[in-house]
Amino acid sequence: MGWPDTFQDGKKTGDLAKFHPTQVLETGYEILTLWVSRMIMMSLFAIGEIPFENVYLHGMVLDEHGKKMSKSKGNGIDPMDVIEKFGTDAVRLSLLIGNTPGNNLRIGEEKIEGFRNFVNKLWNISRYILSSTDEKSRQSFEEMLTSDKTDLTLADKWILNKFYNLITEITADIENYQFSGAGEKLRDFTWGDFADWYLEVSKFEKNRPEKEIILREILQDLLKLWHPFIPFVTETIWQKTVSDKKLLMVEKWPNRKKYSFKNSTANSFEFIKKIIVAIRNARAENNIESGKKIKAIIYAGNNLSLLQEAKILLENLRTGIKDLEIKKTGDKIADAIYIKEGAVEIYLIGGIDKNKERRRLQKEIAELDKYIAGLKNKLSNKNFKTKAPSEIVAQEETKLREAQSKKAKLEMYLNKLQ
Repeated sequence: MGWPDTFQDGKKTGDLAKFHPTQVLETGYEILTLWVSRMIMMSLFAIGEIPFENVYLHGMVLDEHGKKMSKSKGNGIDPMDVIEKFGTDAVRLSLLIGNTPGNNLRIGEEKIEGFRNFVNKLWNISRYILSSTDEKSRQSFEEMLTSDKTDLTLADKWILNKFYNLITEITADIENYQFSGAGEKLRDFTWGDFADWYLEVSKFEKNRPEKEIILREILQDLLKLWHPFIPFVTETIWQKTVSDKKLLMVEKWPNRKKYSFKNSTANSFEFIKKIIVAIRNARAENNIESGKKIKAIIYAGNNLSLLQEAKILLENLRTGIKDLEIKKTGDKIADAIYIKEGAVEIYLIGGIDKNKERRRLQKEIAELDKYIAGLKNKLSNKNFKTKAPSEIVAQEETKLREAQSKKAKLEMYLNKLQ
């Protein structure tokens, strides 16, 4: 910055006046004493002020086994090679997410590949939204929320509330240098809440203007939130979403207030999600073929109006239900899979052949009994316990606990079929 020429007679000029002091210094923890503290002392001595307000210390980047990278060991990763193979944004994410201040970071190609898959997911999300919505014919997001004619569904209210909270949390995390936490929350929202749930809902709500407006608005602000982490892909997608071609990097940070509105039912969708997940889990636990359609009867109790409003979700969000009845109360149904979620009772009818399923469970339990007996014999052998390495003994003990836990679950399922 031209010092000492830019500091004369106690006054800063030029770049020194413009950039000193800075807000943050980012550096490795191993040179905290060798460099950082000496910079502070030198700056105090020369011009009487501390050169930076905060110091962000990163750890050392290690290989996937936790070893220091070195040429002699041949365990280093050439950034140019993995950028060519997986993309720059995937490499950036692998260095940001899971990397907390002051702690070392393990990295390998498998981790980078996982983030490459996520970047591809963001591409696919954007492609679907841009191809299934029409930007030119829509009213503004603000007009939609304030219009008396706006008809928001349970899913609409839920995703808007989720995104409002996300912007709040991401902003706070970045301001507090919690970059990994911010990235994890963004990934969970993007892949989970937005893609796995809201986008799936939108696929059977065709030609609904509110849906198109919400999808476009959230996508644009989601790109802004992701831009500090994955600038190249987000900038490319951004240019496809806007007509003025203004760069994403100079856009304003998302304003969470526009997603805030009076809404007392945003959490209702979470309850619907729990019921849908419970139905999916019950199908998997009872080995119901994924493509097989079954009948379901739900006794909703005080949630009757809510579940009737959400009937289309319960039938279409990968539950495999073709015939759904929703009642306030009713009698217990024999020969059905029974699920209880809160005060709601669910019966899945015609999903399994009970006699065949009982035989399958009994056979699997018998095989587990033999496996458990073998593990117990091995662990009760004094020679094994004293001569085998401690980690091998621990592995066998873990296998025993897992087998016993699996047996208990199978017995529970078998009892339900009696």
